[in-house]
Amino acid sequence: MNIEKNFFVVLMVGPPGSGKGTQAKLLAEKFGLYHFITSQILREYFESHNDPETRRQKKIFEEGKLVEPRWVLERVKEKTIELMKDPSIKGIVYDGSPRTLYEAENLIPFLAERVGRDNIVVLEIDVSPQEIKKRLGKRLICSGSAEHIFIRSDKLKPGSECPEGDGVLKERDLDKAEIIETRIEEYQRRTKPGLDYLKEKYRVVRINGEQSIEDVHKEITKKLERWLE
Repeated sequence: MNIEKNFFVVLMVGPPGSGKGTQAKLLAEKFGLYHFITSQILREYFESHNDPETRRQKKIFEEGKLVEPRWVLERVKEKTIELMKDPSIKGIVYDGSPRTLYEAENLIPFLAERVGRDNIVVLEIDVSPQEIKKRLGKRLICSGSAEHIFIRSDKLKPGSECPEGDGVLKERDLDKAEIIETRIEEYQRRTKPGLDYLKEKYRVVRINGEQSIEDVHKEITKKLERWLE
């Protein structure tokens, strides 16, 4: 297989509420990368497939738990191969992959085989559990697009018109109090081992995620600019 030497891959890893989605979007815009939102890819698959296995995985997803790694990896691989065939895309920033040790052990070699080990970097967005709970409890999304995230305030409340024009603001199901605790536990139990594995095998850049959005973006840009330009 020919290696795409000019194709770059960034993997954003961090707990729910760490801001990896926001930072992945900013990074994609700055460097012209494709913003690969794993949860969105899964939602689109759930909507377009109605077989028993997909329904079973969807139920797991809606409970705030991590969908089975083998099944997720197949969906991620399928979409990745599709994107790599597009000549207009020069790289991908993954927002939400890998989520488990199994995915870390298998996704990175899959990518390295296609773009080269030196063209892959992992960003760890580090945020404490206490900060995560505070953030997720305030987070709202647009009813028309889960990509647009806002912080609850006097002006921005559930039912208010979305500033992006995508319906009204609402609390995301996965951000409800009873689900947040499950998501944090899932991260510690299942995602953290994958991150530890990556630290042993690949280049992992730690980012302080408890700064302002602007400062987190500046730190990421500073650490990646020479590598991506």
